Parts: sequence; structure tokens; C-alpha cells
Amino acid sequence: MTPLWFFLAGLPAAFLLDRAIAVLGRDVDEESDDDDELLDDDSEEPVALVVKQLPWQVEPWRKRVRVMVVVTAPFLMAVAGWRFDPPQAVAVSALVLALLLCTGTDLIEYRVPNVVTYPGTLLALVAAALFPRGDPLNALLAGLAGGLIFLVMAIITRGGLGLGDVKLAVLIGAALGFPAGYQALVFGILAGGLVILALFVTGIVSRRQAVPYAPFLALAAVAVVLTQGAVFAPL
Repeated sequence: MTPLWFFLAGLPAAFLLDRAIAVLGRDVDEESDDDDELLDDDSEEPVALVVKQLPWQVEPWRKRVRVMVVVTAPFLMAVAGWRFDPPQAVAVSALVLALLLCTGTDLIEYRVPNVVTYPGTLLALVAAALFPRGDPLNALLAGLAGGLIFLVMAIITRGGLGLGDVKLAVLIGAALGFPAGYQALVFGILAGGLVILALFVTGIVSRRQAVPYAPFLALAAVAVVLTQGAVFAPL
């Protein structure tokens, strides 16, 4: 019965998730520090990638993208209820909802909100310290490693990855730990590369056009956490 209860709980959660994506993914002033900026505003370097609206970032596709993201929430929460004990399933469900939120906002507005990644990382560390089988040292080290790796990648690619992607990598590392967090980030990088290559080959995006990258990282993390567990809820 636990998966059913989590599925039912996922229905109102999906509605709230849709509202959160709509609010946090709105077109905001470029000076907001929540934006997944490709290059620091104070830099005199030319922007490495061109940021412009993609086909799915205009209506009616923006709303359709939100629906496609949030409709998965009840089913994923049901899986969490099936795979984990109830307390751990609640924490895993919260992580899944946070990752779906980042997926939606980045898809429609190139945004990975700080209001999700900062508290999410803190809560992952706290959960790793409080849950009986949690590993807080693993969570801390994996979060730092994920952030450092993606920060180096962001510098090397000169805008290919934004600071929002770096913060998301910290959250994924802190929540999944080693080796699951590492696997999720690698899967996300590979999936993102393949999809972006396909978009380029089909002419949907140009060579120097920015493409949201957080969805690949976030969805890879969702898949890994539901199959391998989290640092605060190992399977």
C-alpha cells in the first residue's frame, strides 16, 4: 500500500510543482542571482554561447513542458515509496521533486534556482547525518567533488556550463554520495552531449547556441537515486 499512498501524495505535489516551475521559471530581470548565467556580468570577455529562446521555450510549449515534467512526479514518488522505507521515501521524494523543479525551470528559462539548490544541499547533508544509515562525510566530500569538477568544466567551456549547473552538481553529489553521485553526473554529461549533438545535426540549435544542461544532470540523478539509493537512504 505504501506506493499507492505516495502516488496519491504525488498528485497535489505535482500541482505545487507546476506552480513552482511557473513562478521560478518566469522571465526575470537578468541581474537576479538565481539565473543560470553563462558568464559573469562584470566580465569583459565575449559570451561563449548565444542565449536565445528555443522552440520549446515559447507558448504553448512552455506550459506543455511543465506538464510533461510534473506528470511524472506521482509515479516517481510511488517508486520511492516502493523502494524505500517510509521516512527515507519521504526524503527521496523531496529530492526527486527538487530535481524535477530544476529540470522544468532550466528547460523553459535557462534557470537553476538558488532557492532550490542551496537548501537542497543543506538538507541532504543534514539527512545524511540524521538518518541511521546515512554517511555525512561521504555526502560532504561528494558534494565538494561534484562542485569542483563542474566549476572547472564551466571555466574550461567558457559558458558551456553555467554556475547553476555547478550548484546542481553540488546538490547531486551531496544527496547521492560516492559512487552513485559520480555515476549520475557522468550519465547526465553523456546524455546531454548526445541530445545536444542530435539537436545540432537536425538544425534545431546552432553550434554556439546555449542549450539547458541541468535537465540531463537532474533526470540522471533521479534515475540513479531510485535504483541505487541516496547517501542518506542506501539500498
